Amino acid sequence: MTGGNKSLEGPLFRAMIRACLLAGRVYTAVVIDTGAIAGLALWFPPGKALWQNDAQKNLGFNQFLESLSPKTREWWINTYGSALAPFIKTALSPHTVESSWYLNCICVDPKYQRQGIATNLIKMVEQKVRCSHSVCYICMMSSYVQAMTTSILALCTDTDVNVRD
Repeated sequence: MTGGNKSLEGPLFRAMIRACLLAGRVYTAVVIDTGAIAGLALWFPPGKALWQNDAQKNLGFNQFLESLSPKTREWWINTYGSALAPFIKTALSPHTVESSWYLNCICVDPKYQRQGIATNLIKMVEQKVRCSHSVCYICMMSSYVQAMTTSILALCTDTDVNVRD
């Protein structure tokens, strides 16, 4: 996503967080003793998506794009950008974005992994989803899919498995 330029990982992630603060919900897991952020989840409610409009893009994404090499910028605009929405609609349904919660990004500091933090960040929104009789989905562009224990969570992946019961 950065064309191999590690120095752009921070600006990309900060742009994602800012856009989510504007249009979505940012959930954090904080270490009680130190106040450090152990985990973070960027969720978008039904009808909202990351970089859906100029207001979101102006919170760092446009600057990030300008920092990329021409080849990587072209990939963002003409390959990734034009392929993601059709991929999600094909893998799930044409109305998924309008009716579902979307987990754009979830991460846990390696020091705190394997302690249930990511699971709990997902379960926080799962409770809201159950009350609204909706679904939530996670778009994962990798073949790593861990078994989920919920029937309302759809996984949009690059594998043949998209929903776990």
